[in-house]
Amino acid sequence: MPAGLLSKIGIDCMLSKGGNGLKGDGCLYELSSSHPAILPPTKLRPGDYVKLRLWFPDEDTFSMIELAEVQWVKNEWIQIELLLVSAKDQTRLRQFVAADGKHVPTSTSIGRQIMIRA
Repeated sequence: MPAGLLSKIGIDCMLSKGGNGLKGDGCLYELSSSHPAILPPTKLRPGDYVKLRLWFPDEDTFSMIELAEVQWVKNEWIQIELLLVSAKDQTRLRQFVAADGKHVPTSTSIGRQIMIRA
């Protein structure tokens, strides 16, 4: 991976479904520190790259997304586009979206974008 795409910020996020796709509550932290500090969303700008650790409700395991791009930041909300997702994690995201059969929009961006409150 080119050095410019290496992320220095990580986000831990508990996933949920919103009316417009995937949402989550998360926490930003510095990856380059030996003692990660929690960061405010204002540390991010559109175009920044981050790593995500996505937790699914009622599960003890997480999915690691190695590369995601910040689309926008507004107050405590961050829109993230997933760029580098393993086939296993793509399947897991699709299953999560389809699991309860509720009417979640079937946009092609579902599973590729997540709105996170941090």
